[in-house]
Amino acid sequence: MGTVFECVHEVIQRRVAIKVLHPEAGRNAETVNRFLNEARAVNRVEHPGLVQITDFGKLPDGAGYLVMEYLQGQTLAGRLEASKGKLSPSEAVQIGIQIASAVAAAHKKGIVHRVRKPGRHRRR
Repeated sequence: MGTVFECVHEVIQRRVAIKVLHPEAGRNAETVNRFLNEARAVNRVEHPGLVQITDFGKLPDGAGYLVMEYLQGQTLAGRLEASKGKLSPSEAVQIGIQIASAVAAAHKKGIVHRVRKPGRHRRR
């Protein structure tokens, strides 16, 4: 749906991640609306396990973008790859608790996320 770039604000030296919709996705009004709803939803939940979105806009070519906090760390997919697909029971439970906590917080705000992908977000 989009590409994420690591950027640094030149004046204040803050690292951020900027997610820009692919041009074909940016031409679809429904996709752009889902993109904006993603920003609204995550900021309504305000959970430490969810990335915070600080800005939303459109580029001159019409492509939408989100400015998000930059998170360092490893994706779940990366962790699974590094461990050859096996996590210790305690590590699996710890990750499961973090995911369940974020999903529960979203559900309390009436938000249901459609898809979870292990490579999509980085763990704090």
